Amino acid sequence: MKRFRCEVGVPLAEQKELGHNRWHPDIPPLYEVGLGDEVILEAGGYDDYQLKDVDDDQDIRDFDLTRTHPMAGPIKVDGVKAGDLLVVDVLDIQPLSGIGYSNILPGMGGPLADRFPGGYKTVWDLHGTYATSRMIPGVEIPAISHPGVIGVAPSQQLLDQWNRREDPLIEQGLAGPRADARDTAVLRTLEGKEWERVAETAARTVPPRENGGNLDIKNLSRGSRVYFPAFVDGALFSTGDFHFAEGDGEITWNAIEMDGVGWYRFGVIKDGMAKYGIKTPMLRPSPIDPNFGTRYLSFTGLSATGEEQRYLDSTMAAVQAVEQCIEYLTKFGYTPEQAYTIISVAPCEMHIGGIVDIPNAAVTLKLPLDIFDQDILPK
Repeated sequence: MKRFRCEVGVPLAEQKELGHNRWHPDIPPLYEVGLGDEVILEAGGYDDYQLKDVDDDQDIRDFDLTRTHPMAGPIKVDGVKAGDLLVVDVLDIQPLSGIGYSNILPGMGGPLADRFPGGYKTVWDLHGTYATSRMIPGVEIPAISHPGVIGVAPSQQLLDQWNRREDPLIEQGLAGPRADARDTAVLRTLEGKEWERVAETAARTVPPRENGGNLDIKNLSRGSRVYFPAFVDGALFSTGDFHFAEGDGEITWNAIEMDGVGWYRFGVIKDGMAKYGIKTPMLRPSPIDPNFGTRYLSFTGLSATGEEQRYLDSTMAAVQAVEQCIEYLTKFGYTPEQAYTIISVAPCEMHIGGIVDIPNAAVTLKLPLDIFDQDILPK
């Protein structure tokens, strides 16, 4: 079985043969496999080795977002044609260096970024099945490791569509810049005029799209199976942005981010896109999950608060549940920054409780009790 190794601490631009950090159908394949074949891919963390295992937080202030996410690939799968479904079995996900990060980046701290303008740095030690941090003592986070970014190449037609629909948002500052970020594009072995041509329209990896990409699904862990629409022959599969653990929503914009190792097997369902009406990835989640039974405390949020009323706004309801959880955890000695981080990295479950009872949507946030070394139930 072929294994592609990432040199720990080295930015992707200095080992560009390993992969890429943009989506485009013309990025040359790293390797070609057949149906039923397996491959092991290593990749640096989403930060591209900008973050350091030190208490000083200058690195989160100097962070260059345009270097996210270094991916390993693409892997061309022989026997897969455009219109098929690429079947990917996630056989295992493991840490590489054993250090993780879950920072609230200044200006990029999720929906509560304005509440934490200075950011907050957290370094995690990854101990096999648990992670602990000197920055947030008294908490153990169980592993539910998964690839944050996992996907296939878009066709040129689909890529052009992405750019048309996202360009107006980029102009408003509501999507990641493309042209302004061109200089940090890594496109594997492309150079010169070919690099310039591809970099001009290649898509940033920040949002998830029809090809998968930055899905950030915590239960897409070892043992899961993903069905990807294939938009080009060979599918051109890539992966990276490995996470040790994450809560639903990855609310701070960071899981426990790590450099990691992914082990994958490939199959195909011929003409699967038309046969099953699949336009975006579909998955069978991992059967392996931290087992907390009923040991959760659930917070509820609504699309209304005080004098403000919105119509079935599930995002507002989710944020309200998070805010209440933060406030609650501060009663047990955690700072708001620590509480916000815990919600983002622990295996919290966020569910839509109701989205039909007009005018209020309801969302629940389930916080696992057993990650704490103290009893946090109300008395």
